[in-house]
Amino acid sequence: MEESIYNIITDDPLPPKRQKKYRSQFPGTIQPSYSTFANQSNVIQVKNISGDYQLSSNRYASESGTIGKAKTQQLSPIKPRIMGTNNLDEWIEKGSLIRSREFVHSHRNKLKPLVPRSIEKPTMGLQSNRNFIATNKIDVILKSPKQPQEDPNWLTKKNYGQIPLYLSQIKDQLQQSYLEEQNNAKQQLEEQNNKLQLLSEEELQQIRDGLKQRYDEVNKQYQQYTHLKKVDTVGQKRRKEQFEKELIQLEKDMDKMKKQYVFIEK
Repeated sequence: MEESIYNIITDDPLPPKRQKKYRSQFPGTIQPSYSTFANQSNVIQVKNISGDYQLSSNRYASESGTIGKAKTQQLSPIKPRIMGTNNLDEWIEKGSLIRSREFVHSHRNKLKPLVPRSIEKPTMGLQSNRNFIATNKIDVILKSPKQPQEDPNWLTKKNYGQIPLYLSQIKDQLQQSYLEEQNNAKQQLEEQNNKLQLLSEEELQQIRDGLKQRYDEVNKQYQQYTHLKKVDTVGQKRRKEQFEKELIQLEKDMDKMKKQYVFIEK
């Protein structure tokens, strides 16, 4: 292909072909599927708009159906529905309303002027001999000069240096929550103290003597197992371990009872 400047010129795009206008296979005068709008009864004229449709003028779709009234039974005529009206004069003639005085709309004078009609032509060609440039010059000359406005002095403000109201409210809320927490903690401490009872010195001494006596008895039995060369049986091993655990627990209890004040739960 030979080089040519005409090759740079692109062809004009072809306009797309106009498709055929869509036309429904059903007439546009029938109502939508399963619609009873503006009917005098609940008769559904169109049962399936996506397939075959049959316009039924009777109140029952099928004359030979097993549900509904028989074919021989005569149907009562459908009474046309009486529609109401919003005409005030007709209501007054029927006696439903009584006109006590002539009604006048209170907003008639407050409405905006009506929009001009299409047949009305606006007045055109109005001209004025006023010289707006000279008028503006005169207005500027006669106008009083603007007075410089001083910056506001915030030191002279009424509430200058005072704590804002919202900060005082937040402080009160924090103080109230702190007092509530203190009261709750105090109540819990009082309840806990009411559940405890202080042991007297005589009771403490009795408990100490009992623990010491029990410790001596268990220690004496435990010392007998320490002289054995072999602890072969399972029972001997269990008893030795039980004595060791009991001695350790007795030592802990004796350490607790050595304190000056001992409390117990009621």
